[in-house]
Amino acid sequence: MAWLNLAAVVNSTEVEGPGTRTAIWVQGCLKRCPSCCNPDFLKVEPANVVDINQLKKQIELNKSHFGIEGITLLGGEPVLQAPGLSELAQFAHSIGLSVMLFTGYKLEELKENKFNGIDKLLRHVDIVVDGEFESDIIEQNRNWVGSKNQNFHYLSERYDEAIEPIKEGVITEWRIDPEGVVSANGIPFIVKV
Repeated sequence: MAWLNLAAVVNSTEVEGPGTRTAIWVQGCLKRCPSCCNPDFLKVEPANVVDINQLKKQIELNKSHFGIEGITLLGGEPVLQAPGLSELAQFAHSIGLSVMLFTGYKLEELKENKFNGIDKLLRHVDIVVDGEFESDIIEQNRNWVGSKNQNFHYLSERYDEAIEPIKEGVITEWRIDPEGVVSANGIPFIVKV
């Protein structure tokens, strides 16, 4: 049985990649980028440890209920959990969903095989957005990236650069849960108040 250590999941979002998606933030990152957009997700410690099979069932339910077209993997740093995420990404592809990956590492670094399971994960990813978030060069013209230094890499034929330009301004989603907790995503961080 495989497990993932998650920081947050949004079952249906339109601000974390093309179309409606399930966004999955993993817990833990070894980088300490000065402008990290999710500093609460950095500690390498158990947060919400979830059985991958449970997450697969939720993604399948999200596909039928919300009509998601894919999943987006964010963090923390997803490549630290590449073996588990590769199984999840492979499952997403098997049911016709796309996979988008955000990483603070450059794609060239990932291809150097520094991370256990990264080759398998990249085989099942359609889009990689790489590079650290830098708050002094905020991106205002492209969807989903926080800063101008971040790059899109299209690893399949499913998408191309036509998805990048912002057509109607920066989009943020706000939610209120049953306990009254307000959260936002897509800004490029998650806020809870």
